[in-house]
Amino acid sequence: MFDSKKFSLQLIEPKIIRLSVVDGIELEQQDAKDMIAEALEMSDGSEYTILFDATKSGNISFEAREEFAKSKKRIAVAIVTNSLANKLLGNFFINFHKPSSSARIFSDEQMAIDWLRELIKEN
Repeated sequence: MFDSKKFSLQLIEPKIIRLSVVDGIELEQQDAKDMIAEALEMSDGSEYTILFDATKSGNISFEAREEFAKSKKRIAVAIVTNSLANKLLGNFFINFHKPSSSARIFSDEQMAIDWLRELIKEN
């Protein structure tokens, strides 16, 4: 487990890392770089997936979103939220920033985990 003042990462099973952010936080490009570096360390440098708990609100800078989008070792990101605003932001991230890995939005965490497991099997 990794905790910072802005986010936490937790390996919940092999190749699946839960990303949670602090409510109301503003994430900048360096935060994104730190997250990616920590995720790589948790995965021992191999490919991984992100289960992004987007149930809290906050702001992610354009530069941070660009950094997340170009992450190389990430197989996929599953964004989990029930908030309409966060779903819209997630769709914007997927359609505008065009992440280099698969990305989907879910309202059910278990469905998100099942999807990530399928993608891990395919890789």
